[in-house]
Amino acid sequence: MAEETTKFDPKLEEGIAYFEKMLQLTPDDRVTLQFLCVAYEQIGQFDKQRRALVSYAGVLLKEKDFEEAEKLVEKLEKYTEPDARAAVLRIRAAHRPPQSVEPPKEDAAQTSGNKTTTAVYIAIKAEKKLARHLAESKVIDEAAADAIQDRLTALADVPGCFLVSTLSEIEKENTATAEAVCAFLADETGAPPIPLEAFPAVEELSQNLPDSIVRVRGVLPFAQIGNTLLVATLNPFDDALKQQIESAAGTPCRLYIANPRTMETTLDKIFSETALDESATVPAPGGA
Repeated sequence: MAEETTKFDPKLEEGIAYFEKMLQLTPDDRVTLQFLCVAYEQIGQFDKQRRALVSYAGVLLKEKDFEEAEKLVEKLEKYTEPDARAAVLRIRAAHRPPQSVEPPKEDAAQTSGNKTTTAVYIAIKAEKKLARHLAESKVIDEAAADAIQDRLTALADVPGCFLVSTLSEIEKENTATAEAVCAFLADETGAPPIPLEAFPAVEELSQNLPDSIVRVRGVLPFAQIGNTLLVATLNPFDDALKQQIESAAGTPCRLYIANPRTMETTLDKIFSETALDESATVPAPGGA
């Protein structure tokens, strides 16, 4: 949804700044989120409104205020981004029993779309395992882990190829907590933090791995030393992911942990440019 410039009371900008600071201190405060949802719409900041709506929906569901959450569906449905779609699904599934997340059975004629779907299912299972591990290790609390697992489960019904990541979900809610999780995973797994933006070869190296690994799991090779591929990831806890990367790349790899926001920005850039390149090479109907 395109951003718009709208005339508004100058005091509204001050109010927004105040409530944004409040949100950093109390990210689950209903009044703060409700104000920002309305205010962002009034000034045409629709990307921020979407994120506020998704957060507000999460708080309402956590508090089991399903009636109020249902009122957000109409606004959320205006957005096509995965987090908004997932929020709608979570609201609608709030009264339903939890569903098992199992990948569909593959056949010999499996399409690219089905492969992506299978990759999403596998990613959801692995990322839910990470969320549970973080809770058991007291890095995040049980309520946060349950909320993350609910959001991840809802992604099973969202079409397309998109990032599935516990660390990314945490970062959207609380940057400080995400930083603590990164530090914990670095210590536990031996995967050092890496400033992904400092390595220009990321896009070229990522072409050697399938989209189902790069886009869905948040995996970006950023350098190669000898025959060892250096790879930024959002889940160094997943041993199966490392094996999958090495199998696809045909070479040993060393995992590093990336900042989730930088990872998402880089992935969006790579895949938006890929889409533009592909559309530029497709001849117009009736062309030579």
